Amino acid sequence: MQIYEIRVLEDDGKTSLIASEVQLSDSAAIRSGKGISAGRKFEVWRGMDCIYGVDLAPPPVPPVRLDLSPP
Repeated sequence: MQIYEIRVLEDDGKTSLIASEVQLSDSAAIRSGKGISAGRKFEVWRGMDCIYGVDLAPPPVPPVRLDLSPP
């Protein structure tokens, strides 16, 4: 079990709510953050490490273009 801090953010990036929780895993803490934030932006921290947040989301994968013309 780990201690996590969930920070719900305002549109300007300022923190509007901080919740501290004990969870079994990072994914459980992120699921809890999604529930607490009710659709708003949020971050999940484990100690000094931000494990989830808007800036940590993976970049979108560009679509693959297939060239189906004959060689």
